[in-house]
Amino acid sequence: MKTEYTTKDFYLASFLVASGFKLDGFTRSTEGITTFQFTDKDDLNTFVNGYYADVLTVSPIRYGNALKNMKAIIRNTNTNGNYVKPTRKGN
Repeated sequence: MKTEYTTKDFYLASFLVASGFKLDGFTRSTEGITTFQFTDKDDLNTFVNGYYADVLTVSPIRYGNALKNMKAIIRNTNTNGNYVKPTRKGN
């Protein structure tokens, strides 16, 4: 049976993506809070605990890229989970 791990912690979710875990999905509440979903594999909890204990490392470049991609997900979707085309300011 496939179980799901969810977190609202943006930086943890980015760390998990940078560590090789697949982001299965996300939801946004009407208040704008994003919840990230991952498949709960055996080693996922080890990475979550290691993240909070500050005992794991990840490539800075991979983490930076994960942060950028996760921010894009948050900025470019509405509360229905639909893509919203970014608008340019000043044009």
